[in-house]
Amino acid sequence: MSIKNIKLLVGASTVVLFAGLIGVQAMASSSRGMQEQEKHVPVCPGPEKDAAHCHARVIVDELGQPKTTGVPSGYGPAQFHGAYSVATSTTPGTIIGIVDAYDDPSVLSDLNTYSSYYGIPSLPACTGAIASSGAPCFKKVDQRGGTKYPRANSGWALEIALDVEAAHAMCQNCSILLIEADSNSFANLLAAEDRAATLGAKIISNSWGGSEFSGETGGGYDGHFNKTGVAITVSSGDSGYGAEYPAASQY
Repeated sequence: MSIKNIKLLVGASTVVLFAGLIGVQAMASSSRGMQEQEKHVPVCPGPEKDAAHCHARVIVDELGQPKTTGVPSGYGPAQFHGAYSVATSTTPGTIIGIVDAYDDPSVLSDLNTYSSYYGIPSLPACTGAIASSGAPCFKKVDQRGGTKYPRANSGWALEIALDVEAAHAMCQNCSILLIEADSNSFANLLAAEDRAATLGAKIISNSWGGSEFSGETGGGYDGHFNKTGVAITVSSGDSGYGAEYPAASQY
């Protein structure tokens, strides 16, 4: 089971997402009633051939638009840490890489709104190479490591905001490196995966996937997840999704 009711701050509003984020059955049960009453839809459409979709779902209003509230009341940093009984910090200099598709133009300002609300340290933008920074910071790059970001996509932007805010909530002294792939094609997402490792991420989080296919263990796919000394995590989708790639990868 997984916690469903994840609330993130986007600007001055709260958006309610459902995501397979934390494996705690007791917490999951408390949100089942809400799921039954509220209409929720996928943040990202189903993937086309050779492409992936993100796994978050969002509660929508009667017009089908993401439902917003003024004050978050869902699970936050305290609940995440209580679920896992882990500290809020780790070895200084640790970099969490987050790979997603398309651009979220307001990701850093939204992250710092989230941090301010929950009373956790904010993350400044990195002023240089992320690995050489003396203090935790946030850096966003394209799949080539530069700043020619892809076009914005409102659906993937919600997934990006969720991933970045949850990662910072869990490790508050980690630097966060967001790599935005040009599109949701496997080719671009895998290029972003490689870039995350090249730029020093020792933990790489991926909240996307697609249907399994016969060539996933060859054809240049699986090798992108076989990186010595790098912990790579991939969401498997929530109950009912079935097996997906790259969650099914041996690496």
